Amino acid sequence: MNGYPRIDHIGQKARKGVFAALLVALLALIPLWVLAAPAKTSGAASPPAAQAGLAAPPPAPVQGAPQRVQPEMAFALLAAEAEKGQAEAMLNLGRFYEQGVGTARNYTKALEWYEKAAKAGQAAGFYNVGVCYEIGMGATADTAKAVQNIYKAAEMGMALAMHKLASMCILGRGVTKDIATGILWLEKAANTGMPAAANDLGGIYLSGLLGQKKDETKALSFFMKAADLGSLDAIRNIADMHKAGIGTKADPVAAYSWYTILRRGGYTGEDAVRMLGLLEGSLSTAQVQQAQKTAETWLENYARQQAGK
Repeated sequence: MNGYPRIDHIGQKARKGVFAALLVALLALIPLWVLAAPAKTSGAASPPAAQAGLAAPPPAPVQGAPQRVQPEMAFALLAAEAEKGQAEAMLNLGRFYEQGVGTARNYTKALEWYEKAAKAGQAAGFYNVGVCYEIGMGATADTAKAVQNIYKAAEMGMALAMHKLASMCILGRGVTKDIATGILWLEKAANTGMPAAANDLGGIYLSGLLGQKKDETKALSFFMKAADLGSLDAIRNIADMHKAGIGTKADPVAAYSWYTILRRGGYTGEDAVRMLGLLEGSLSTAQVQQAQKTAETWLENYARQQAGK
């Protein structure tokens, strides 16, 4: 990777449940920190482990060193803040109940706290309430309530809610089927910074789907937008289009650059390696160097963009 961040590839996998991989990444242990109390020293040696196979007790913490809060303590601290009316704490407490972090998993309680977070003005609270009612988690499934809450989150500017609402409109799931409105919500989600939405739009215009006029140039522009937002799928599409001359003139040097970005961005498919090998055989050394420099520049710009967020 040469020091570059892995391209995020946001939104390309189906969301499982209300919290998906976000909890795994961010809240396996809540990111709350406490300062360790000063270590009490004595001349006594540390006692051996009580049973064979158990690790010995950890060494006493260094004075002033940060120590991660255990899930049960994190839950208690979070619950205290939520009870005080702290909106973000309400939202995260719902997530803890949903995933069983520091407490027994309780979908009814999760929904209860998502609803409180929504009332406190959290767009993600409305979204999570909507998904709960969509799938029947913590309450009986209720499509009308699902749409109502997801729509509210979308109106508040949440790109994920916009994307889901677009899908509902396009498929007629919970609402009257309305492709035009669905595409408008996809565009709003893309403009709000959701790479999956921009990539979806690229695919729609590339193939003329959903009754839209086929427009390869427009498709490429949406793929470029999605790539700038971190979509590996879009980067792959751009590379293929430059190689084949779709939506732009065939340009093996540009295609080589985009396949290079794809690989360095974290794509592991061997097809990209194969394409790089085929293209390299048709390019001069100077062209390969030019393509690699272009890829380096793009990745550097992407890294700066991510660092500035």
